[in-house]
Amino acid sequence: MKHRTPTGRPQRVAELLRERLALILLYKCADPRLKELTLTEVEMSPDLRQAKVFYAAREDVDRDQVQVALGKALGFIKAEVARENLFRLMPEFFFLPDPGLDRAARLEELLKEAAITAPNPAKKTDS
Repeated sequence: MKHRTPTGRPQRVAELLRERLALILLYKCADPRLKELTLTEVEMSPDLRQAKVFYAAREDVDRDQVQVALGKALGFIKAEVARENLFRLMPEFFFLPDPGLDRAARLEELLKEAAITAPNPAKKTDS
């Protein structure tokens, strides 16, 4: 008897959903705050009933305003996904800022600070 991997179908559906949502936000949503978003990842629950949609926005974009815009556009986004017949039952969407990008930016900032405060090593000369 074969055992099914838990990441197979949910992972494929998540990638397809990420592509579709990105196209909907870019070409069909009227709100300009949503056109600048990059969808970095979608995580589907094993039963495909919940989708965590992770996004990245430019640094000059207010995240609170993006969350408000996503909340207002949620009904429209679900209607567009429903038109594509991807799901028998529409999953519940959770739009979240991508924490990986925040961590990467903070790490880069710390490395820059360390480079500024670190003493310059003496150069070795070959004689």
